[in-house]
Amino acid sequence: MDFERELAEIERHLLTEDPDLGEQLDTFGQVSGPRQRGTRQRRLLAVVALVCLVLAVVSALAAGAATTHRAPVKVEQRHSG
Repeated sequence: MDFERELAEIERHLLTEDPDLGEQLDTFGQVSGPRQRGTRQRRLLAVVALVCLVLAVVSALAAGAATTHRAPVKVEQRHSG
């Protein structure tokens, strides 16, 4: 019990020295509100979708770069005569 009394005395001393600290301590223990369920799941799904999109684009670019592109063959027509 002596320990709790000393802590209360220290708290009173700090509050008299710094009134702004008292306001901060009043709101410190309050919870801002319940967090929506599924927020973490939505964020995870968005990250997974983004990674899949990046992989698809990179693989398409790699496939395009790996193929050989030949110049079209010119066909000359001969005229008889």
